[in-house]
Amino acid sequence: MQNHIFLLPLYNDWKSVQKLIGEINSQIKKVKKRATVIIIDDNSTKIEKLEIKNFKYIKNIKVLSLKKNLGSQKAIAVGLKYLNSKKHKSIITILDSDGEDDSKQIAYMIKKAELNSTSVVVSCRSKRGEGVIFSLFYILHKLLTFIFTFKWINFGNYSSFDSINLRKILKNNSSWLAYSSAVANNCEIIKVYAARKKRFFGKSKLSFFGLFLHSLRVISVFLYRVIFLSFIYIFCAMYFKEFLNHYSKIVIALILFFNILISLTYILMRPYNINKSLNLIKK
Repeated sequence: MQNHIFLLPLYNDWKSVQKLIGEINSQIKKVKKRATVIIIDDNSTKIEKLEIKNFKYIKNIKVLSLKKNLGSQKAIAVGLKYLNSKKHKSIITILDSDGEDDSKQIAYMIKKAELNSTSVVVSCRSKRGEGVIFSLFYILHKLLTFIFTFKWINFGNYSSFDSINLRKILKNNSSWLAYSSAVANNCEIIKVYAARKKRFFGKSKLSFFGLFLHSLRVISVFLYRVIFLSFIYIFCAMYFKEFLNHYSKIVIALILFFNILISLTYILMRPYNINKSLNLIKK
């Protein structure tokens, strides 16, 4: 029988993850399976005990504690490498621990993943709950990503897939920078749509600066494509400089500045050797 594994990156959201596990238990019942939950504790500053007695369809909950705080993307990469090292045939589902991913879609996504073993099923947010300004910045992020990568990445961590896709996701270490970009770059994708939910507890931790850094990491996975397309855009700006007038210099300067930012992001946060990442898990 095929295993079902849930991978949950977590930083201090113990109360939320407790509720999420209950939601997982209810959803896995619908597919008449039992599941293992693996929590990647990103070196939380507080530890709370999880109550697991009443989860009939959760056969095991395992907490992998990291030696230092890495951020959710790197925590997911470590978790995926851990699963790949176990070589268990399974359907893997990744969710954020805060409750913003629509847990009611779990059973549907699992069934899609079971029917499409060579693809990664990703959840795209059909409706977001942030303010207008934040939503506009997120749209700008998606547009910039598309202009410089030709990839429309409108999904995050929430996904389900057969474990045979692990090697593709971990290919070229890009998941260390951004999980969504690694999937978009290395895998076949099936998109489903769900609204963004409110956090179970507390307020969202993603700031404008955090979104800015995340955007740079997402795009930096495609560094060489960014450079190639930038050369084309610069050539076009120079070719049409009479039409653009003095704006051509501004366009070229902005493109060059953007390339410097992406290159620095890639260098400073360059892909870690995923094969060594298991050393980051506490024994």
